[in-house]
Amino acid sequence: MSFSLIDLISLLTLIQLLFLTVVIFNYKKGKKLSNLLLAGFMASNAFLIAHFLLARLGWISQHRWMGVHSIGNAAYLLLMPFLYLYIRSLCFNDFRLRNVHLLHFVPFSFFTVFMLLISWMNQLYVPAGPGSDPWAYLKTLEFWSHKIVMHCQILSYLVATTIMLSNYRKQLRDMYSSIEKIDLIWCNLLLVGFAAMWCTDLLNWMLTISHASTPVLSNALLIVSLVINLTFTLVVTYKGIAQSNSFSGIQAPPKYAGSRLTSSDYAGIVEQLSTCMHTDRPYLDPALSIDNLSQKLHIPVKSLSQAIHASLHQNFYDYINSHRIEEAKKRMNEGHYQNLTLLALAFDVGFNSKSVFNAAFKKHTGFTPKEYKHLQSSSSE
Repeated sequence: MSFSLIDLISLLTLIQLLFLTVVIFNYKKGKKLSNLLLAGFMASNAFLIAHFLLARLGWISQHRWMGVHSIGNAAYLLLMPFLYLYIRSLCFNDFRLRNVHLLHFVPFSFFTVFMLLISWMNQLYVPAGPGSDPWAYLKTLEFWSHKIVMHCQILSYLVATTIMLSNYRKQLRDMYSSIEKIDLIWCNLLLVGFAAMWCTDLLNWMLTISHASTPVLSNALLIVSLVINLTFTLVVTYKGIAQSNSFSGIQAPPKYAGSRLTSSDYAGIVEQLSTCMHTDRPYLDPALSIDNLSQKLHIPVKSLSQAIHASLHQNFYDYINSHRIEEAKKRMNEGHYQNLTLLALAFDVGFNSKSVFNAAFKKHTGFTPKEYKHLQSSSSE
């Protein structure tokens, strides 16, 4: 038995996926639920690749290993539900699996049962001759409905996951003054990678059904899809384990509806907040969060966040960084800070990285730190 390049890549991907599934499932550190969901995603992906490889080798078919064939065909419908729930578990520390989440797996269950029925009926009936198959209509319906539902499902989950990550980042800015380590920016790369794999498979399928494909083109698209699958699987494993160990997610954002705070209440909170900023300078702590500041001021988190939004028209992240930038500007003009590099200055005023410092400085002043320092030097001369 000879293996083609596609078969070898498929086998390599399958071995890697099975290994990662076992590692993640038995991984004891980090968030257990996130690890289990990630293992579920890996296992589903492994089953999909195994079905693809075994079908290419002729070891399973609609007439042989009927159950494996049916589940393997529907396995693509498991990937995005597992990935969506996994990313949601990373974002929110109060996320728990509930009965309602079983709805995510209804399409997979439905099409598995449907395909099993089609396979079973096909085995019961032996056609008397060409064109005499009474189940031909159901087979056609199964093929088209599965493909249409699968592609619509993937598109819907990609949009829903993108929106969820966008809302998550907005909530981060209401709660933390430094977010670069918990931003989950790598999840965008995962979504792009999955979308690229899906688009490759979709293009291959559309070219095939329209009779516009060739064996060379079809094989090339299969190789691209498999390589993308292997690459982004390795990334999600490495980044996912690291994120699960370092950050457990955020609480749901504070709800402002129904608040009884008045404009004078806002003014009092903002005055107390401003006094704290000028006297205690808590913004110099790079790990400062709204929860820390709430405890320090003895003001509820919800009230503090609402006052910053309503009176200052800023989120917590921008508010704290504006004070850090003012502190950096002040130190640039003081003699005993002149020998500090911009990186050292950024760390001193509460930033965790030079790139975030540069971006925040540009946003608040219109200049980069280097440009601002040069302007100050020129004006002094």
